[in-house]
Amino acid sequence: MPTHVVILGAGAAGTAAARALAAADGVEVALVGRTAEAPYNRTLVNKGVAIGLLRPDQAAVPGFVVRSDSAERIDPEARLVALESGATLPYDALLVATGSAPRRIGDAVPGAAAAVAVGRLTTLHSLDDAVRVRDMLATRESARVVVLGAGLVAAETASLLHERGHRVTLVARADLPGASAFGVAVATRLAEHHRQTVTTRFGRTPTSFALEGDELIVGLDDGTSLRADLAIVGHGTTPAAPTPFTDGVVTDTRLRAPVAGVYAAGGVAVHHDDGSAPWRIDHWADAAAQGEHAARTLLHDLGLSADPGPYLPRSPYTANIHGSVVAAVGRTGADGTLVSTDPLVVVHERDGVPHGASGLDAVPAVFSWMDRLHRPQSETRR
Repeated sequence: MPTHVVILGAGAAGTAAARALAAADGVEVALVGRTAEAPYNRTLVNKGVAIGLLRPDQAAVPGFVVRSDSAERIDPEARLVALESGATLPYDALLVATGSAPRRIGDAVPGAAAAVAVGRLTTLHSLDDAVRVRDMLATRESARVVVLGAGLVAAETASLLHERGHRVTLVARADLPGASAFGVAVATRLAEHHRQTVTTRFGRTPTSFALEGDELIVGLDDGTSLRADLAIVGHGTTPAAPTPFTDGVVTDTRLRAPVAGVYAAGGVAVHHDDGSAPWRIDHWADAAAQGEHAARTLLHDLGLSADPGPYLPRSPYTANIHGSVVAAVGRTGADGTLVSTDPLVVVHERDGVPHGASGLDAVPAVFSWMDRLHRPQSETRR
């Protein structure tokens, strides 16, 4: 009898897992995506579709047979997945790779719901979001855009829109955006680029939204306001998973959930593995690496493959912001050791062991750390 593996999610983690399982003997895989949605590359949402460089179909990830029927509930004891259509899927092993959802401006903020309803306030996380932004900006040669948040995706979006001739204001709750992700050195240099290129309002929070004709008025917590054609929310993501994992799927070092037969990978996975605080990594390359690793763990548990060992993030990623390139590998954070100022490179450690590296305009130097991560510094210097 074949082993039935169900993969929930057809993004980077889900498709990578499906690819890793495809050649396994005695394993049948069902890849389940969201209702009415084909697999697509989420990195192209802001970089391509939202600014009109790509059509939505050009962001597609081809080569997979996907059942487009959103998973709503998992019954771990019965090993069943309930789908939006009312159908159920039995499984012997389940890999949850449903990704993440964008943090939104809550309806408790005055005027937010009305601004969302008319498309003047939006996230930029999905293809639908990208099409909404594209269409809103298509009729305006130089739109006034407020980007709320200054994390990597939000900052890159602000840069892309500025390059397309739009007037961008970047609003961030932090006085030094990016410090918690890359450390003070990289964040300081990046903040200088922001201030030289777009209008910045750092240390500010939106407190209200109002529609006035074709304008959106964004009120800030210092009593000032911004007039805009569009506001884009870029406040990061949270795990997105069916019940009972609505807060994400907690995983061990090998990406197993604390429930028999369940694994998780990508933005939905909440890692508890080394005594540190729970952590997530939500970018395409790392999600794909997690998906492959979770599949290999699953095969090991079935007796079909060697133990892949613990998952140790080392995937690279970059973002082009105001003519500079932010590069990172592995797991970065607020703490870091400045190892070079020209080019700017920071190594992020825990107990003397490098877990990640980041830098600005230093792609080769940062990426050179990929094979040195998760080893004591004394070994990396040999």
